[in-house]
Amino acid sequence: MSREITALTERLAPAGDDAILRSLSAMQAAGMTMPAGIEPAKLLPVYRYALCGVPACGLSVVTQKLIRGDYAENANVLLGTIPKPPVLAALARREAATTRAELARKREITAALNPASSQTERSPEIRERVRTRLRQFHAEHAAARAACAMADGARRRVGNDLTVEVASDAV
Repeated sequence: MSREITALTERLAPAGDDAILRSLSAMQAAGMTMPAGIEPAKLLPVYRYALCGVPACGLSVVTQKLIRGDYAENANVLLGTIPKPPVLAALARREAATTRAELARKREITAALNPASSQTERSPEIRERVRTRLRQFHAEHAAARAACAMADGARRRVGNDLTVEVASDAV
């Protein structure tokens, strides 16, 4: 399980310059054109800024889907054109969400299977404060039960359903 978590964590690592260039090159090789308005000299810095922190696995999946035309229904994506940097980043984040969910699920399974390792050691001060509060609760609860018992002490149960009232003054 830890190997799977490590592999998923590595897949969710932010895309570096090489992954961004590989993605842009693959889309250009597939015949897609660069978006208008971005100077070729500023291409990498602009995409690097937009894709900062975006998982490499999401960028890879988006690149494959763009080349196959899987985003035809998306109004922000023009077929045959490489998406603008913010659109590409949003698509990559959305595609990485499934990998993030899988990683979270694996971590929860690991935590459930190893409950002792997930417990944190409490300081003696915190333990004593909890014990004090627990003693207070027990004392208050016992006092409340005693008060209820005294209030109900005037009644005595006789038989199955018959209740007899006994006055405390009468004898």
